[in-house]
Amino acid sequence: MTSFTLTPVEKGIMRCRHTGTLSSEDVQMLAHFLHDYRGKLLIDLTGTTGEECARHIAHFRPMMPTAAVFGADLDPSEIDIPESYYTHPVKFAATEDEALAWLREQ
Repeated sequence: MTSFTLTPVEKGIMRCRHTGTLSSEDVQMLAHFLHDYRGKLLIDLTGTTGEECARHIAHFRPMMPTAAVFGADLDPSEIDIPESYYTHPVKFAATEDEALAWLREQ
């Protein structure tokens, strides 16, 4: 079983919910998804530690679509990368409602 789930939220927005420690197979599957996906992403880290998630988000950041992250205590500076026309905006939000509102405006 994978350590994340992907479910539709509404047209053009998918939820990626972290459900456990990412295995190397999970990392590969998530990388393929991020490479192919063209919509917006709601990243739900509820119940996880910020430490593990920050490391993975920093790794995936260059390939992430427009995304809003909520549910874990993360320092946005930990995943900052130089601005480039190759990257999409990623926002850290305090709540799911705030994250969805921001995604809908993008």
